[in-house]
Amino acid sequence: MSKKKKKNRKGSKIENRVAFIIIGAVIALCSMFPVASSLFGQTGYITEITSNERFGGRKDEPGQPNAYEWHIGYIFRTKSGQYETGSVTVKGDAISSKSGLRAGSPVRYLAFAPRINNPGRGGFDGNMILYVFLIGLGVVFIVLGAREGKPSKKQLAKGDKKNVL
Repeated sequence: MSKKKKKNRKGSKIENRVAFIIIGAVIALCSMFPVASSLFGQTGYITEITSNERFGGRKDEPGQPNAYEWHIGYIFRTKSGQYETGSVTVKGDAISSKSGLRAGSPVRYLAFAPRINNPGRGGFDGNMILYVFLIGLGVVFIVLGAREGKPSKKQLAKGDKKNVL
């Protein structure tokens, strides 16, 4: 019975390590696309706002009372002349999204994947700091999952190095 427990514990340690690596990779990869499009992407321009809809109820935040979320859809033109769609969620008040998006507003996108896009001029702004932090967090998860565990005192006393994770 004790051997079963040891096997289950060993299996769960490996599963935990793999889970850390997968979660870290997903966090890091999902955060890299906005950073890449903002810093290394190309600039297109909005040709049309397709939707501007308020959804959900009131979501007050510190410093922004009477806040609502708005979903804004748009069509933009890439440098190659293709038209792509995009959308963004912004905070506004009960009447307007106050996003400032209109025909002619810039959009940053990746040349190989224009569906991944962000309205704005690009560069390193407040949102990019959050994404860079998330990339770092993902890397920490990957490192935690990839590192080997320390041997216990019992294993060191026995000299058993094969079963150490």
